Amino acid sequence: MAPVYSQTVINQRLQVIVNNIDGGGSNGFLQLLSNSTVISTVQLARPSGVVSGGVLTFLGTLLDPSAAASGGITTGRFTDSNGVVIAFGLTAGLPLSGADIIVNNGLGTLLVTAGQTVQVLAAQITGS
Repeated sequence: MAPVYSQTVINQRLQVIVNNIDGGGSNGFLQLLSNSTVISTVQLARPSGVVSGGVLTFLGTLLDPSAAASGGITTGRFTDSNGVVIAFGLTAGLPLSGADIIVNNGLGTLLVTAGQTVQVLAAQITGS
């Protein structure tokens, strides 16, 4: 049987993620990937997120005005300002998909063309 944590412990674990993302010299980042290729990088607010009820919700306007590469977004990861990966393997999807990261490229798809604006409508990590 997998361990079960109290709400307090779950919130503390999620706060450690925020502390690590914000622990670099500047703001952390959300990177949207197509397999292992970084398609889009979004600078996070500082503090990057807030923890409540076992959920880490990322704050601020999550926007990349110019995607770095073309491809289909498959997943996301969070890094500190130095590029150290803090959390990875997050699901990415369109509104109502139930994904961890909700993406809007203005076209109703996860396909992105280099130079295109990419907006993240919401990003969350649910603790366990």
